[in-house]
Amino acid sequence: MNDKVTIKTIAKIANVSHTTVSRALNDSPLVKEKTKKEIREIAERLNYSPNLNAKALVEHRSFIIAVYFTDLNSGTSPSFMSEMLHQIKEMLPKGYEIAVDSFASLRQSKQAINLRFDGALVVSQSSSDDIYIEQLAKTGKPIVILNRKVERTDLFNYASDDYSGTVIAVEYLLRMGHQKIGIISGKEEFTSSQNRLAGFLDTLQKHNISRNNDWIVAGDYSVKSGYDAMEKILNSGDLPTCIFASNDDMAMGAMRACEDYGFNVPNQISFMGFDDSSYSNYCIPRLTTIKKPMREITNNGIKILNDLINNKSPKTVQSMNIKPSLVVRESVKKLN
Repeated sequence: MNDKVTIKTIAKIANVSHTTVSRALNDSPLVKEKTKKEIREIAERLNYSPNLNAKALVEHRSFIIAVYFTDLNSGTSPSFMSEMLHQIKEMLPKGYEIAVDSFASLRQSKQAINLRFDGALVVSQSSSDDIYIEQLAKTGKPIVILNRKVERTDLFNYASDDYSGTVIAVEYLLRMGHQKIGIISGKEEFTSSQNRLAGFLDTLQKHNISRNNDWIVAGDYSVKSGYDAMEKILNSGDLPTCIFASNDDMAMGAMRACEDYGFNVPNQISFMGFDDSSYSNYCIPRLTTIKKPMREITNNGIKILNDLINNKSPKTVQSMNIKPSLVVRESVKKLN
């Protein structure tokens, strides 16, 4: 980048006003396409980069998108957070940056929401977020809710249908011959944990499969909690033939516990995960899991947020509960 190159430099070379250059670089309809093309070619040749601070002052924008999680220290697995942030950054409008925070940290520090942003993405995991979502909504700034279905009709909302995803998972396990199935559920106050546990229990009941409470153990979505929960199940006496873990991190922790205790996966105990995290395809054995539609959720969220920021939003507020899909790999053994 050449810091000495300014709009006035480009204007002088193109023999136009600096206002015309600014309009051309912002794709204004007031500038002819031929002129736009010439100005863009000059800007590219000179490695021109706009001064975002000046641009922000002129356009009354911060060029920051706030990203709020429920809690960054507990319940949000590192794999989920990193993949969500990676996809958000990948899809950000040009020139924008993100500022990441959590409602839990705001609550603990008793801080107010920092309003220095053009729009906010709320990666919501719990109904405890609702008080902050209401505060954000009252600011009048563009807000989009991701990950959790909320009971509002005034905000765009894109979520994963975790209940139906779990039904898909358990139905597959039953087709593979498993009837002795346990679950390692997620953080109890998270909506995803509640929906996945409900989907699990309802599907067992639908097929007249009795539940074993010793095989229903709560984790917190971390690898360690999966390991600890599996230890409890392995020490409970009668063992399940398969474990459904409410996310891939806990599945991998549980698989490690089986390895440490001398149980072979999947020959003695099979595993099903949830999320389809980036490394679920590389563990041993490769993890059969439910693919959470994170890219579709994020893509919809970023696109509509950008439209809202630029006053191009549709008249109808959209709410989507997107269905996950099954990814079959090697961690579930077919029983006779």
